[in-house]
Amino acid sequence: MYPISIRLEGQAAAVVGGGNVACRKIKRLVEEKATVVVLAPRIVPEIEAMMASGRVIWQQARYDEFRWRYGAFRLVFAATDDAAVNRRVCRDARAAGALVNSATEPADCDFFVPAVVRRGDVELTVGTGGDSPAFARLLRQDVEARYHECFGEFATWLAGARQELLHTVDSAQKRQRLWRRAMKPELIELILQRRLEQAKDEVRREISGAGTESSDGTGRDSGKV
Repeated sequence: MYPISIRLEGQAAAVVGGGNVACRKIKRLVEEKATVVVLAPRIVPEIEAMMASGRVIWQQARYDEFRWRYGAFRLVFAATDDAAVNRRVCRDARAAGALVNSATEPADCDFFVPAVVRRGDVELTVGTGGDSPAFARLLRQDVEARYHECFGEFATWLAGARQELLHTVDSAQKRQRLWRRAMKPELIELILQRRLEQAKDEVRREISGAGTESSDGTGRDSGKV
């Protein structure tokens, strides 16, 4: 599998099914600001409540009663409790060029949705290739407890530091060399201990010589004029 992140804002996705499994899929899609079309004869109250957001459209019908046009959707989720229906959904959607995910059969999936932990702009994902969603959730809980909100705060600070460096160092190669030197493994331990200011000082120390470092990266005068 090739892991990627897809921007879904303003995109349309289809979810076939109206139960709790479908609800979890829909919630994630709505969080990513996708427009979600739900095809199901019945939906759980949580899905009905999400319709108030304007991002969830319910087509009340059974799968075999509805003429589905999959070409309009980037992603399609087969999330019914009927494996045979899910197989049909995957076959039809794939034939129309959509990427599909099946709630009942990993082999029918073009993609899997990993468990996610977000800390500001930092996104940590855990996946098992569809083999064990329950284990993925367990791992996510461990990651969630370990990597607290300070990681997001530090990433936001780094973004500002990076912009400052863009204005002070013209050479892209030199900037890359400085950042690689600054990103020490010790930073992770400092952030885990919530010692953000010390972590920032470590980065500042490494990039503070940006204006004096020689072109050969040694920090010494190369002798060239």
